[in-house]
Amino acid sequence: MVTRERDRRGDLRGPREERLFLKFLDISSSSGRVDTTLSCKTLDVSASGMRLVSSEQLPLDSTLELWVEIKGCPGKYLLNGVVKWCYPNEDAFVCGIELKDSSSVSDLGDWQDLFV
Repeated sequence: MVTRERDRRGDLRGPREERLFLKFLDISSSSGRVDTTLSCKTLDVSASGMRLVSSEQLPLDSTLELWVEIKGCPGKYLLNGVVKWCYPNEDAFVCGIELKDSSSVSDLGDWQDLFV
């Protein structure tokens, strides 16, 4: 049985439906999807993660580059994350993403400032 995702949250999440694009940087399975980009939407967000809806199942432990657009904020946030869980829900997949600090270019600090 899968542990409920809310039991593992480090930060409070607020419901927020925002558009985002994700790109696989490193994938845990050999499905050949590295550099594939998907359009998704968030269900809720926090300073350290998000729950999103995808048309495709995201392999666990895959490393992602996320471009998140927040209504009312100019530009997009470039973030890096890891797929922590993913399960089917109706005609899509609901996935939990843990945001990670990256040595590459990232807007994680600016993203976290949204939740202060």
